Amino acid sequence: MSLDDNDVNILTALQANGRLSYRQISERVGVSVPTVSSKVNTMENQGVIRGYRASLDPERLGEMSTVVAIKARPADLSRVSEYFIDDAVVRQLFFLSCGRLLLMCTFTRVHEINEFASRLSTIPELLEYDVANVIAVGKEEDRAVVAPGLQVVMPCSQCGRQMREEPLKLRKNGKEFYLCSPTCLSAFNSKDSSARSVT
Repeated sequence: MSLDDNDVNILTALQANGRLSYRQISERVGVSVPTVSSKVNTMENQGVIRGYRASLDPERLGEMSTVVAIKARPADLSRVSEYFIDDAVVRQLFFLSCGRLLLMCTFTRVHEINEFASRLSTIPELLEYDVANVIAVGKEEDRAVVAPGLQVVMPCSQCGRQMREEPLKLRKNGKEFYLCSPTCLSAFNSKDSSARSVT
């Protein structure tokens, strides 16, 4: 599903300042307030807009950040990642194509870094790891780059396949679902006869 110029401009405005009102966005983008509201709601429902939050500076809060690279057998990466999913110090976790995990961690006390490294050594599936302290931040931006020509990639609600093309839509219990094919639409629709096709 392609994003139009208004979608891109709305995302650009929100990425710069998530506190803007719909009226302020409409003035910047040059569309009506109802259009902004509708487009923002659609992008929230699609998961393009994940939320709105304050951007805090960990260094100003006296916190220390580390980058942790973890090597494990490819078959074990998901299992290893489960050790960190609920860990509050792990702020971001990435699966890398080179068969590693990359963790961005933030600690409030120096001794917590050593305690974390000690915990790493107890994970049996872990082959090796590197912990590096962040000593300065040269650049830190949101990972999403808002640019013309973006497409929304949606998972099929039935089979999970990532769709770049225009999906089939189904409305069920006031919620929209996205499906990749008539086969998935039929299978998903047969789960509950209260669903009705939108497109």
